[in-house]
Parts: sequence; structure tokens; C-alpha cells
Amino acid sequence: MFKKPILAWYTDLLTVNRTVPYQEGNLTKKRRETIAEGIPCRVYRNSTPPTTMKETAAQVAYSDMLACDNSVDIKAGDELQVVRGGGLGYASAPIIYYAGDPTPYYEPFGGAVPDLAHQQIPLNNETRN
Repeated sequence: MFKKPILAWYTDLLTVNRTVPYQEGNLTKKRRETIAEGIPCRVYRNSTPPTTMKETAAQVAYSDMLACDNSVDIKAGDELQVVRGGGLGYASAPIIYYAGDPTPYYEPFGGAVPDLAHQQIPLNNETRN
């Protein structure tokens, strides 16, 4: 009956990178691996953050939100690379964020609007110039 109307809102593309342990001889080391890429998503900016001035650099810290399908494997601390407008064919440089704890919404809005299940992930991005 319904065909996931929320998918039309996913205009960005996501790559999920995770730090995973691996063995090298008797040592356990960690490296970053790509878990998933090309995932439709949408980033929302809650507010425009102020630019703060430090002695040596200007700094801007963003706290955006990302929405994507519940099936996407995202854990707190994952590095998320988002290409804004990537789902629409734009090829901008990816913005690098770090994921907070995902919150799944299985039937949001009390089930009044079907097929809108998704998860929201708080994002952290800090830029220093």
C-alpha cells in the first residue's frame, strides 16, 4: 500500500567507518574499516553554531542530526562521512561527523503515518581553522 515515503527525504549519502580490533602476531591492534557506504540518509542542522575564537584558531562545533533506515548498522563513536546532496547526484566533498547513540523509531507519530520508521543519530563535527 505505502512505499516508504520517507525515502524521498533521504537526499544525502552516508559512509560508515568503524574502529575494529585485529591481530598482528601476539598484538591486538585497531584500524578503521568501512562498514557500509552509499546509504541514503538526511542530515538536519538544529541551529547555526557560533564561531569561537581561540588564541591560535577559529573554532566551530556542530551538533547535527542524521536520519536513516533502522537497518543501517551505526554505533556510537563511528566515523560517518556524509555527502550532502549525494542522493540527488551532487558530488561535494564529504563532511566527517562522529556518531552519538542511535535512537530507533519503529512506528513514529503513534502509527498515524505508516512507513516512516527510521533512526536518528546525533552527530558531532568540530572545525578548527
